Amino acid sequence: MKKIFYQLLFIYFCFNGLFLTNIHASEKITQYDAKIDINKNGTITVEEKIDYDFGLQSKHGIYRIIPFVKTNQENKKYRLDIADITVTDEKGAEYRFTQTYNGEDLTLKIGDASTYVTGQKVYKIKYQVSGALTYFSDHDELNWNVIGNAWEVPIASVTAEVQLPQGVSLDNLKSTCYTGVYESKTQSCVIQNQTEGVITAATQESLYSKEGLTIVVGFPKGIAAVLEPKEVISFWSTFLGKLLSLIIALAALFWYVIYPIWLAIKWYRQGRDPESKLGQVTAWYDPPKTASGRLLTPVETGTLIDEQVDLKDISGMIVDLARRGYYKIVEKKKNDFYFIQGKDFTNAKDILPFEKEFLQAVITDKEIRIKDLILGPKIEKISAKVYEQQVGDGFFPSNPNSIRNFYLAITGLAAFTFNFQLVFSALVFGRSMPKKTLLGVEQKNVALSLKKFLQSQERQLEFQAKNQLMFEKLLPYAIVFGVEKIWADRFKDINLKQPSWYSGYDNRQFNSLLFISSLNSSFSSIRSTMTSTNSSSGFSSGFSSGGFSGGGGGGGGGGSW
Repeated sequence: MKKIFYQLLFIYFCFNGLFLTNIHASEKITQYDAKIDINKNGTITVEEKIDYDFGLQSKHGIYRIIPFVKTNQENKKYRLDIADITVTDEKGAEYRFTQTYNGEDLTLKIGDASTYVTGQKVYKIKYQVSGALTYFSDHDELNWNVIGNAWEVPIASVTAEVQLPQGVSLDNLKSTCYTGVYESKTQSCVIQNQTEGVITAATQESLYSKEGLTIVVGFPKGIAAVLEPKEVISFWSTFLGKLLSLIIALAALFWYVIYPIWLAIKWYRQGRDPESKLGQVTAWYDPPKTASGRLLTPVETGTLIDEQVDLKDISGMIVDLARRGYYKIVEKKKNDFYFIQGKDFTNAKDILPFEKEFLQAVITDKEIRIKDLILGPKIEKISAKVYEQQVGDGFFPSNPNSIRNFYLAITGLAAFTFNFQLVFSALVFGRSMPKKTLLGVEQKNVALSLKKFLQSQERQLEFQAKNQLMFEKLLPYAIVFGVEKIWADRFKDINLKQPSWYSGYDNRQFNSLLFISSLNSSFSSIRSTMTSTNSSSGFSSGFSSGGFSGGGGGGGGGGSW
């Protein structure tokens, strides 16, 4: 059974191969006659008569590809100018045709898209060429491809006639011809000198697809005017092109080789923080300070450590502003929080620009429900002001966020250009390029010392915390450091009063751990307001109040025509 299957499969492919071959073979050129007149002005006039047999095929017409660029032995290119193109049938009736330039070829598309032809048709193409002749020291020459090597169909017979502008003795003419594929030296053709000034060539056998006929005629100088072809000088061969090529090559060398290495060198030389004699200690109870002695706020402290403003830093700022009396955080129902307006912040001396930006965004009434706030766009402005404050206070020589964003853009551009070594270098070294000043390093160590104290469980440090530090004062910093639960755990057995700036929805006895748990719920509510409900591309969710039928992508419609 298996053997029969393979036999049938073999017969099927043989049949289809023969069928396709017959279809292709049914389309051919039965006769191709060319007449080339060499004019006194140095141009040539070409007339081609093509007897095209479509066989059983139904087509619109034919196309004729005429190269207008020729290349010499030095690989220099020269342009031939083709003009005065006409296409008619054997009776002189004009055919419709279009002409397009593709690369180094002129394509004539002959026929009507609304009309089909079959059987045998005659196409007579006539055109004039400037620059076709070649001029040597002892003679001039026409070297012309009568049949090019781009015909897709076989050609049964070809004749070509070259007419000089005036009678020239046969003794003063030289001629030859070649047939076959490109660069073939086969001469399956015959040259006939019929009369003075006329040379004819004819093929001795059919030409297959991709086979051509070339005729070469040499004649005395002075018969035709000198009309040299124009050299094709590409943009990249000009001075400006060569200069641009050099610039592109140097840019590629820099982008793909030098820049990835340079980023590592630049980070080593410029991106590392300076060394500080002030190290980290275990028992440190105060936040970092500016050079003028101002204590840093929680959001500034968090930013100083990791060089970026994140949601923990904003949460610490929110608690700190409440602790300082600018609003009260009230949980009216479980997980439903409100800001209750506190003291006026408009002219407060202890308010920094980024804190004022936040207060102006949230304290718009005496009572504000947190879930109704949209803080996403404001957080970016607040973060920008925090970075400005850090640079202004001398902790960073330049904005660390701007530096990170620059190298993030470099990473994206490197990935787009498949420069993976630069992607690695930008991610590893570029993102680490923001650096602190000596003051910044010293105060970062102070911040880390405070963090160690807040999360330490050593007994003597716990004793210091109970007697010297207030729970509320350092709570915002514990939130920024992410150790608020550890800090609260140290006060769970102490009879603390509920802070005046916070009110839960029940009236249970105050407990530091329960307080932190409730406070974290408020943070979840606040953080949800910091994220836009729109997508990154600006579209709203289909689940929101803006959703409607047809509001998404895709869809459209259609019908018959």
